[in-house]
Amino acid sequence: MNESAQQRYARRGTNKYRMQALLEYGGEAILDVGCGSGAYVLALADERRIEGVDFSAFDSWAERPSLFKTASATDLPYGDGSFDTVCSFETLEHLADPDQALREFHRVCRNNIIISVPNCEITEGMRRSNLLYSHWGDPTHCNFYNMETIKETVIKNGFAVEKAYYINPINITPFIMEALGLSGIMLKVGSRLLKRSSRGKHHITTLLVGRKA
Repeated sequence: MNESAQQRYARRGTNKYRMQALLEYGGEAILDVGCGSGAYVLALADERRIEGVDFSAFDSWAERPSLFKTASATDLPYGDGSFDTVCSFETLEHLADPDQALREFHRVCRNNIIISVPNCEITEGMRRSNLLYSHWGDPTHCNFYNMETIKETVIKNGFAVEKAYYINPINITPFIMEALGLSGIMLKVGSRLLKRSSRGKHHITTLLVGRKA
């Protein structure tokens, strides 16, 4: 039986890069739009005012039900300026109208947005190797951003780009080791050398911090 989208998201925990951005730029009041299982909400609930919204409820919300609401990202059930920051991780690519969602983020936040989206830049090496990131094959993805297009999108919806950078470096070592047919001690040595030489060159995600203009 194929795993549902909700089951996949329910398994996801917090990500160290996104969490660091929340701690650095989130302020004291945060709304997580497209919160999924609510991992960030539950992790920070004892330290900050944080709430989560998604289009459908998750079983994990039962741990702190007062912190979650079901709602659309394009029609948030909060007043203007209700939160210091709106964060939204791996959400915009799923939406039919991401501009409307960003306008809602602008309305609801006082200061910042923190968003992440799949990095859809295709390098020359990927093109020549006929390789794509897995998110290109996700049928729920409606929008595909590279670094420049996600910047343009947030700017046209009322934000100035404070910071934008790549996160989540990919690990191509298993693929190459398999292609080379290495095993035993040669596999260990080759994996160590390749990991060291390829570190930080390819990333699957773009993270952006925007300041409300």
